[in-house]
Amino acid sequence: MLTTIIEKTGYSLAGIRDTWLSEPSFRQWFWLVALSNIAALFFSPAIIWSVLIIVTGFLLLASELINTAIEAITNKASPEQHPLAKKAKDAGSAMTLVTFLALASSWIGILIEFFCR
Repeated sequence: MLTTIIEKTGYSLAGIRDTWLSEPSFRQWFWLVALSNIAALFFSPAIIWSVLIIVTGFLLLASELINTAIEAITNKASPEQHPLAKKAKDAGSAMTLVTFLALASSWIGILIEFFCR
């Protein structure tokens, strides 16, 4: 069982590493999330806000990993332009946008609470 967990963790780390090396958008989101998390630890009025920001940041990175997977498999399955390939890629991109909006909404909540108390 422990061997399986270690093996699966290796696959996960390889996926993160490969995405980091091949996807500038993942690196950009990573640095935005890192700065967001640090800022939340310093500026959030309550620990629950910091936790919300950190969790939402991890979800943003997860959505970008899923988006990268969708793009890779779509490119493999349909190298030519196809309406369904475009739909899949656009939906993956939209997932990342929606997750970013959740992070931004959390920050709006922090700012409202910070300035209105």
